[in-house]
Amino acid sequence: MLKRASLLLAATLCLLLAQHAHAVWDYVQKDISGSWTIYGAYLDAPVPPAPGDNKVAFRLTGTAAKNMFDAMGPDMADGCADPTIRLRNRDMLLCRHRLHDGYRCEFGFDLSTGLSIGGSVSGALCKP
Repeated sequence: MLKRASLLLAATLCLLLAQHAHAVWDYVQKDISGSWTIYGAYLDAPVPPAPGDNKVAFRLTGTAAKNMFDAMGPDMADGCADPTIRLRNRDMLLCRHRLHDGYRCEFGFDLSTGLSIGGSVSGALCKP
């Protein structure tokens, strides 16, 4: 009887702790720092946007970029040659951390289709 009561108490305590842990997190939208640009063609050779050729590139910095970087998991194994630059990449989202200027995440969209297209020129995140 005592074992059954102990198990019931432990299960109840676990449920209460799980509910409390869930209640601590609150969905809050926060301000971000960064920049964006609308362009046509490609990021490495941009032209003015035109009907049917409108793309947007976003660059987030600061706390938002740090939180995204941390949530993305391990660094890219074959990232930059410079060991002070850490890269994390998931599909079309690329984030980096450099000791001297902090965190930065880049992504973009084709505004004609809504599809993710990335937001950085290949290799640009490894440059000093």
